Amino acid sequence: MDTQLLATIFQIRSNPHYQKAEVTRRSRGASVLARSEEIEDLGAINLLINSWETISLLILQVKDKDLIFEITPVLHMFTELSDAIEIIGCKFPDYAANFRLLSKLQADWLRFKDDRYQTGEQGGMHALFG
Repeated sequence: MDTQLLATIFQIRSNPHYQKAEVTRRSRGASVLARSEEIEDLGAINLLINSWETISLLILQVKDKDLIFEITPVLHMFTELSDAIEIIGCKFPDYAANFRLLSKLQADWLRFKDDRYQTGEQGGMHALFG
């Protein structure tokens, strides 16, 4: 695994604008932001989704995705943002296509794990948010 890729993903997710958009999504909900007519709301949800689309493009280039699936919450974030993706996708049919594909690949990867299996990203989410 290329450490530069992991650093880039971390940098995208730790960007102050991304963090602010994530706080807004957690407090208001992805679908509320996607339906809003306020430019700040639409900007926040598009920033989150497009950040994950960019992350997905980077990860799709990696041949062995085991480690990246262990430590990157692709499926979790797709689940959190899926309502907004569907809403925005009504206007733009290919919206977040790579993010959608990568989340399916991670879901398929997880199907071969034991029911008690917990990824590093799941552990991190539990540690941060209970």
